[in-house]
Amino acid sequence: MSDKEYIQHPGDFILDGILIVGSSGIRIEIGNLLQELNIYQNIDTPYMSGSILLKDASGVSSALPFLGQERLIFSLRTPGRRKIDFNEYHAIIYNVGKRVHSADKAQTVLLNFTSLENYKNIHTKISKSFKGEISSIVQEILSSPNFLGSRKSINIDVTQHIRKFVIPNLRPFQAINVMKQEAISKDEKSPHYLFYENPNGFHFKSLDSLLGKTQDITVAEKGTYKFEPMPPGNIVTDPNITMNTILHWEIHDNTNSYVNVKTGMFASTLYTHDIFNKNIQKFEFDYVKSYSGRNTLNQNKKSHGPLVALTKTGEKTITEYSESKIFVHPTGSDNLHTEGTSTNAEKWLQQARSRTIEQQFFTLKIDTYGNTNLMVGDIINVIIPANKESGAAAGKESIDRVLSGRYLVTEQHHLVIPSKQMYSMAMTIMKDSFENAPPAVDTKYKEEPQGTNDIGLKRRTFIS
Repeated sequence: MSDKEYIQHPGDFILDGILIVGSSGIRIEIGNLLQELNIYQNIDTPYMSGSILLKDASGVSSALPFLGQERLIFSLRTPGRRKIDFNEYHAIIYNVGKRVHSADKAQTVLLNFTSLENYKNIHTKISKSFKGEISSIVQEILSSPNFLGSRKSINIDVTQHIRKFVIPNLRPFQAINVMKQEAISKDEKSPHYLFYENPNGFHFKSLDSLLGKTQDITVAEKGTYKFEPMPPGNIVTDPNITMNTILHWEIHDNTNSYVNVKTGMFASTLYTHDIFNKNIQKFEFDYVKSYSGRNTLNQNKKSHGPLVALTKTGEKTITEYSESKIFVHPTGSDNLHTEGTSTNAEKWLQQARSRTIEQQFFTLKIDTYGNTNLMVGDIINVIIPANKESGAAAGKESIDRVLSGRYLVTEQHHLVIPSKQMYSMAMTIMKDSFENAPPAVDTKYKEEPQGTNDIGLKRRTFIS
C-alpha cells in the first residue's frame, strides 16, 4: 500500500479527479478550480446530493456552458478506506446556485448536484397496478428499465403479506414512499421501513434490521467518538484514533414530550372501520409495551430501557393515555376484499408512526473529522464527559450517562476544502434507548388549592 493510503493527519482525504462533462461533450477537469465540496446523505432521503464551489478564472462557465444537465465525475475517500464513488455511478449537475463576479476576470460559481437516479425520478411517472410482496414491488421499481433502471446495489428486507397497489401517475420515489408506510418485515415482523441511498447503494430496510436481530443480537458500532480536549501542543500520536474526536456537539429541541404526546409517539388508539359488516374495531398502542417486542440500540444490555419517564401524570403514566392520538382507518372483510387489498393497518400504523417520531425525539448533532467509511444507517458509540468539575468526576461518573451511548447515524454532511487540506463531517445521530433504564418514582406533591368559580363574574366589585 502506498504512503498516500495511510492517514497522516486527521481529516486527510483523497479526491480522485473532479471532472465535468458538458452537454456539448466538452470534458473539463476542475480540480484546480475547486474551492469547496459538499456531499449530503439522509436516512429519510432516497438519493445523495451535494454542491461544488468553483473559482472560475479560465472561462469554464462559458466553455461548457452550465445548462443544468452536466455530468459530474469524481470520488472522495479517506486513505485506506472505502470511497464515496461518483466515478462509476455519476452525479448530475441540476442547478447553478450562484454565479458572481469575485475578482478581475474571475467568477465564483456554486453548482448543485444529485445522484443520477434522482434526476431520472423527476421525469418518470408510474401508472400501473402491482400485486405481490412490497419488497418485490420496490425491487422492480428501482431496477426495471421501465422505471428507474438503476444498476446500483439494492439492499432490501423481505416483507410479509401480499398487497395490491394501483399507482396513479406517481414518480418512482413517491410510489415507494407510499408502500413504505405499510411494509412489515418478514423476519422481524416489524413495521417502520426506511428508504435511503448511501455509498453502498439503495436501501429499503426496517429500522429493526439496522439495530440488531430478534431482540438479542446487536449490530456492532463502526467506531467510538469522544469529546475530549486535544493533547498539549496539539500533538497527534495516532491519527486513526484522533480522527474520531468530536470537535463540537449540540442538542436542539430534544425530548419534547408535549408535542410527541399529541402526535402519537407514546400512546394512541386506532379504530378500523369495516364498511361491509358495519363494525368498528379498536386497537390501543402503548410505547413501553411495544418497546419490549422490538430491536433497540441497547438490547444487549440487561438494564436497558426506553426513552421515557414512567412516573405518573395524574392517574396514569404517559404511555397509558391511549386517546392522546386517534387514528381512523378503513378495513375490509373476507366478503369484500380479495387477496392483497387488506392494509393490515393494526399491524403497522401505530408502531410505525411512533418510531418515525422517535427518530427525532433524542438526537445529537456532532462535528468531527471526515471519514468516508462511515455513512447513514451505521451505528457509532459516543462518549461525552459529565458536566462536572474534574475533581468530582471519576470512573463511570466522569461520563454523561444520558448523552453517551450507542447512536444511529441519520444525517451526514461531508465538507472538503482543498485549499486548507481540510475534510470534516457534520452528523445528526439518534438514540432510541438508554443502557440503564431511568428510575421512576411516583413523588407525592402537595395537593393544589381549589380556586373559586366566578361564572358570569357575579363577584365583581365596581369602583365609582
